[in-house]
Amino acid sequence: MQRHNFGGNIQLKPNTRYLPATEQEVLEILDRHHGQRIRCIGRLHSWSRAVECNDVLLDLRLLNQVNPVADSEALLVSVGAGCQIKHLLADLERLKNWTLPSLGLITEQTVAGAVSTGTHGSGRNSLSQYVVSVRIAHYDSVTGKATVSEISGGDELRAARCSLGCLGVILSVKMQCRPSYNVEEAWHEHEHLADVIDAEREYPLQQFFLVPWRWTYMSQYRRETDRQKSKTARLYHWYRFLTIDISMLLLIIILVRLLRINAIIRLMLRRVIPAFVIRDWHVVGPSTPQLVMEHEIFRHIEMELFVQKSNLESAMSYVRQILCVAAGTGNSIDDQFKERLVLAGREKDLADVSGTYCHHFPICIRKVLQDDTLISMTSPADLASKEAPPEAWYAITLTCYARGSEQDAFEKLGRFLTHSMAALFSARPHWGKLCYLQPDKLRGLYPQFEVFRELSQTYDPDGHFQNDWTSELLTNKRRP
Repeated sequence: MQRHNFGGNIQLKPNTRYLPATEQEVLEILDRHHGQRIRCIGRLHSWSRAVECNDVLLDLRLLNQVNPVADSEALLVSVGAGCQIKHLLADLERLKNWTLPSLGLITEQTVAGAVSTGTHGSGRNSLSQYVVSVRIAHYDSVTGKATVSEISGGDELRAARCSLGCLGVILSVKMQCRPSYNVEEAWHEHEHLADVIDAEREYPLQQFFLVPWRWTYMSQYRRETDRQKSKTARLYHWYRFLTIDISMLLLIIILVRLLRINAIIRLMLRRVIPAFVIRDWHVVGPSTPQLVMEHEIFRHIEMELFVQKSNLESAMSYVRQILCVAAGTGNSIDDQFKERLVLAGREKDLADVSGTYCHHFPICIRKVLQDDTLISMTSPADLASKEAPPEAWYAITLTCYARGSEQDAFEKLGRFLTHSMAALFSARPHWGKLCYLQPDKLRGLYPQFEVFRELSQTYDPDGHFQNDWTSELLTNKRRP
């Protein structure tokens, strides 16, 4: 019984697999397999070892209820752990004309999977921030029997908002909603990062892309608006889907999987790929089709690193220089980076990636506000500065559509970038994507990790809901 994740880089080999449809069925399964390790999956749209399972696997897709909650002070929805975000959005729109406060780039993930790994969009908090309570199934510390607890406050809620599945089986979450709204969108090209950041004042929901080998930024200007839906909105959505989500990606796949000539890849990114984007076409439409893209159509792998705003300009300069070294178009990096690499013991690693890989896809950058969580990627970085305004984070995403040796080269580069940027910029890797840092380095990036570890041991003292990766993360010990 084997399954692969979306990217094909993780293989699951559970001994037993279940598809429970009710909370009671989940409790019965837990009692039946007491003493074994139990992990849950959603849609497996993750590249992280967090999804690994070699014992008992629970597929929660049938726990997919959507129930808007009557509350005089807030718009809330109770949603089953296995409900896909796209179905939640459709039901909220149909039942209440509501939507979610924040949307990621895609909506294929399940609610529990998205929350547990800190899925985010641009310009707002991650989805985890909007979770007000979580129902989990775990083992009672006294009786040893499976039971259900509802977590709704304090550090327990901060842990449950991004838990990596380490507290127990998430059954459902209660989340904040908001009335449906419109978003204005337009593409614009900038030569300098400072101009992109300045645009946030008018377009706080923007996301932007650094185009390799052209080295300009394509900004997707976005802002909430009270204006009515544009007459061209449907045409624009079809343009973006057929041109950017399909045609552009197909061209890139042909370049990197069939042609595989680096000089042509660089030329296409300089001259052809930017031509797919129509600049300054301002279109107003409903938030979901405006904010969501379709990057799940073609299989790929991703890594994502989070840096705070004060480090963003240096981090992007560093990424550009490293990509040039990796492609063999640049021989060295700035002295300031070189010196810090020497201090971090990573100078030899740079030589190892030199001339091994030519990056072929625009690098996506999204602003994410600080979350009230313990270990989501945008949780507080410095607990001593609580009185200062929280500093925003920026997620830097590198995507690879190559296969075989080229994908191996991307992963080698990804390991170098992850380790070096953690040392140079305190960059945090996304929990749900390629995550190369050792457990001790990961823990060191999160000031509240010890609180999270203590709570996970409270809810799961025997590690029933861990896999090898999460066990090593929480205990720094490999399980036999």
